Amino acid sequence: MASREYAVDVAAYQPTSMSAYKRAGARQVIVKATEGLGYINPKASAQIESTHANHMYLHAYHFATFGNSVSRAKMEAKFFVSRAEKLNISKKRYLWLDWETGDGNVVVNSTYSNTKAILAFMKICHDAGYKVGLYSGAYVLRQYVDTAKIVKKYGTCLWVASYATMDRIDNPNFNYFPSMNGIAIWQFTQNWCGLSVDGNITLKELITDSADKVQKKAPSSKVSHDSGTEKERKGAEKKVTGTVYVPILYGNPNYKVRLLDSKGHYQKYINTNTSWKIWDEKTIRGMKCYKIGNDQQWIPAKFCSNHG
Repeated sequence: MASREYAVDVAAYQPTSMSAYKRAGARQVIVKATEGLGYINPKASAQIESTHANHMYLHAYHFATFGNSVSRAKMEAKFFVSRAEKLNISKKRYLWLDWETGDGNVVVNSTYSNTKAILAFMKICHDAGYKVGLYSGAYVLRQYVDTAKIVKKYGTCLWVASYATMDRIDNPNFNYFPSMNGIAIWQFTQNWCGLSVDGNITLKELITDSADKVQKKAPSSKVSHDSGTEKERKGAEKKVTGTVYVPILYGNPNYKVRLLDSKGHYQKYINTNTSWKIWDEKTIRGMKCYKIGNDQQWIPAKFCSNHG
């Protein structure tokens, strides 16, 4: 599994500020945009603004009321896409379909007809240029949806709700993980960290923006191949710029920082409250980053202090 990042999903029941969720460790937010054919989340714009202000990644979701109706599914999808575009949801992000019992949405039809309608909805969103995914509870997905067809069409794209308890949960217990193929996000609680918000953990890297082009550097003087030892030449190629400290972030000593490689692909995590020697620096994904190991180990400068 390529990623472990906390995400929250918010609707009109949640506040407009995402700050508390960010402090608790959430990195991504999925905002409810629409429901059915006419409902628009009145807090969506403010929630999105706060998501950006807190430097969190943003996705959006739609609550379905189409059941197994293909024609209505297409209409709801067009409504959702129109609203997502007005809210400036990036097409690098996901539009999620929330298909579950509630608000008149009937799930107890045939698996074939349910899946056909779901795929019709997702196709509209996908054809509009977005990444797409499907949300529901584990039981509903197992009983009433052919998830194999969904996954075959759109890859690892399921967002599955399954709770060990209905009480507060701060961290997911993978002994209760709803083992299914194609899970991208697991919603493991409805009361994450006592904040009355759904808590989710990503199991797939959802943020796959291409790396920004590295700014060109002034050409460095070449090391002559006719002088100096091989060890001296390798040492001359390194740019040592001091040390850096990674402080405890958001008041959480368990919070870890994810490294990138030189092309902007996310790699392993490192602990906070640690110090590292810097070998180089450059811009990756539009962020100033320090090289603290090999070419697979670059840390964003925004997570660091005491650079000297």
